[in-house]
Amino acid sequence: MMTITDEQMKQDWYDNLMKEYDERAIAFAHYDAGSIGFADYDEAQNNIDSEDYLVLTDEEADEAVRKEIEEMVWAFNASFLQAHTGVDADAIEKIQEMCESANEPLKAMIKDFDHFVDDAVSCDGRGHFLDVNLEENEITFNGITYYIYGRI
Repeated sequence: MMTITDEQMKQDWYDNLMKEYDERAIAFAHYDAGSIGFADYDEAQNNIDSEDYLVLTDEEADEAVRKEIEEMVWAFNASFLQAHTGVDADAIEKIQEMCESANEPLKAMIKDFDHFVDDAVSCDGRGHFLDVNLEENEITFNGITYYIYGRI
């Protein structure tokens, strides 16, 4: 006779889950379970693979927000840019009329880009730049905190 304990069953289920899905998908499925009522691992994996949602560590989120900000400098408030460039806001607004084409010239005027990014994030949060709803959500799984951003 063979006896299987609850712990053995749980471990087998967990091991199989970890073989089939990315750890981020598992974390996201459990985060999303709050809104749909159950953890849908296939849907979570699809959402991550298609980049409809970003599930990032703190360091990855910092890198992603920096890249996003680098691409949208031209869209920042002129007075915010003035504070980081020393260039008059009226002149910045004239440059911004070039829309996306103004990005590189404005970026070149920023005295300390790391400080610019830190200031932008401290004012608005990473979610403002990475999430369609301007939010940052988080879940901790296996001791790792993931930050979740919706892109759709």
